[in-house]
Amino acid sequence: MSLQAQTSLFQSLLDQPFCRPFKIHKGDTFLVQGEIANQLFLVNNCDFSVSYLTPAGKRYIVNSQRGFTGVLGEMEVFRPEGRYVFSVTALNDANGYQISRTKLLEAVAQQPEMALHFLQLVTGRYEESIGHTLSNILYTLRFNIIRVMLNKSAEANDGWFEFKTDQHAGELGATTRAFRRVVKDLVDEGVVDKKRSTYRIAKLDALKNELDAG
Repeated sequence: MSLQAQTSLFQSLLDQPFCRPFKIHKGDTFLVQGEIANQLFLVNNCDFSVSYLTPAGKRYIVNSQRGFTGVLGEMEVFRPEGRYVFSVTALNDANGYQISRTKLLEAVAQQPEMALHFLQLVTGRYEESIGHTLSNILYTLRFNIIRVMLNKSAEANDGWFEFKTDQHAGELGATTRAFRRVVKDLVDEGVVDKKRSTYRIAKLDALKNELDAG
């Protein structure tokens, strides 16, 4: 979904008379896994983590976002009696908005352009999810860790970046033990430097060549 379409959808939802503001506080879990999806959420400049609680009671951080402005919960809210698949917890104070499922369905039925934008949003996120899953299946954990590290390094101003085990292991579908073992190998080989909980690429060409070979 294009940025223009996302912005258009976000603004059109904000303009609806049934869009209700609410204050998001740091630490609030405003989407709760397993609860019936009766609300669509809009957030503005929000940092949050996405987690999944397994039947065995183990919670995994599967994703995180910084400064996110957009829609959350759209896949579940369009399913009859849909329930939130993940929990979303705020990492900062932010402004949010809620739209009831009933009012949203009425608006979508009356506004074809809004319905189209929702279809684009849902299919875009579905394709992204499938691509992520296929990457985890088709490539080794080491390959995916190197790929994520290179992306984070490119975004870092001074070369050092945070690389949280619980979060990224969950995102890559790995156990924390296996994840730490691969990261330790990269540090021991001298291709990655570690300083407490931050990392830096030491041999960029070597890691890029390894990805190209994969």
